[in-house]
Amino acid sequence: MKHREFAMFFALYIFLLNMKATHDMQRTILLASLLQIRTLQVQLALLWNQCRRQRRRTRPRGRRNQPRSWVLPRPDRSWFDTHYFDVTIPDDYFQRQLCVSRNTFRVLLNVLRPRLTRQNTYMRDCVTPEKILALGLYRLAHRNSYVTIGSNFNVGKTTVFEAVQDVVGALCGMKEEYIKFPSTNQEILAARQTFETLSNLPNVVGAIGVTHIKIKNPIENGADYFSGLQQHDVVLQAVADGGGRFLDVEAGFPGSLPDARALRDSTLYRRITNEGLMTKQTVTVGGREIRPVLLGSSAYPRYPWLLKPHHEDTNAPLEINFNKELSKARMSVDRAFGVLKRRWGILQKRLDSSISFTNKVIVACCVLHNFCISAEDLWDEVDGDDDSDFPARDENGHVSDGED
Repeated sequence: MKHREFAMFFALYIFLLNMKATHDMQRTILLASLLQIRTLQVQLALLWNQCRRQRRRTRPRGRRNQPRSWVLPRPDRSWFDTHYFDVTIPDDYFQRQLCVSRNTFRVLLNVLRPRLTRQNTYMRDCVTPEKILALGLYRLAHRNSYVTIGSNFNVGKTTVFEAVQDVVGALCGMKEEYIKFPSTNQEILAARQTFETLSNLPNVVGAIGVTHIKIKNPIENGADYFSGLQQHDVVLQAVADGGGRFLDVEAGFPGSLPDARALRDSTLYRRITNEGLMTKQTVTVGGREIRPVLLGSSAYPRYPWLLKPHHEDTNAPLEINFNKELSKARMSVDRAFGVLKRRWGILQKRLDSSISFTNKVIVACCVLHNFCISAEDLWDEVDGDDDSDFPARDENGHVSDGED
């Protein structure tokens, strides 16, 4: 607009200059008038801009005029920043927050530091590895929302989400190191010794069982995940030794899948069948060679490497005694499930993540379970599993009576 007015003014000015001499007086008057008009326009524009600047300085700054911050203002230190570096704070307070002792936290941090270290940027410094680990453990321990955790740690929701993803992924990467099924003679012997004080059954190296983890209704195949507990859940199958350490875990089976079918579809079953596991370190009892065995509930079929109880209505003294010994030893896996869920509260509530990430969370908690046992960071045990009243079912989905 300004350019067009200037062009018109300049064209009129040239026209007046080219007028004939007879009109010199008129031309002079018109040129003077144009110059005065132009000067007045410039003065009005300057005055208008000055008034606008004055109004901006005097009027209250509304929300629209406030500059957007790259990082929202937050306190300088969270509870973690205060208590992690303050050795005078009692260790039990730290353990109640993250479900691990301060010493266990430091050992775990040294193991995971390469996977949790980020690079600083020009805009701001990155979150430290110890805070990333604390964010992940806090989520697994209490299952608080990402927004709530962010407020507690003075970080944003996205930071919490990314930290949980990193910690869970790093822990799943440690599965092969901290969850090992016994395959060598030394490993089998070590597992067998954990049952010597629990039962008189010979050559027992592990107890197998399942527990159910509640999930939201999946978009696909929701009916398959609806279990006898009248909820949607996934099945965690695990083998534990006499000390409650997991020897094998596999998560993600649909909740409606019978225990025997879950075992037959598991990697453990294929390894035992195809790789010749559970064949070394046999013992002789009554002139018979007894291979290493696992102990299972009545829902499982009998295999040469898997013992199950006799029918509960049996009157044979030997069978009754066998059932008692098997039950005492098999409770190790139920206690392991109880400690796992009580320590990592995220497994007690409904998981709303995708099935794939839910399975990773379950495996990550199992890795933490074994890591804490190795660090002698024990947790209060509970008798039995949360699913102890869940009826054992056979391959056809019927309640099993313990017999083939």
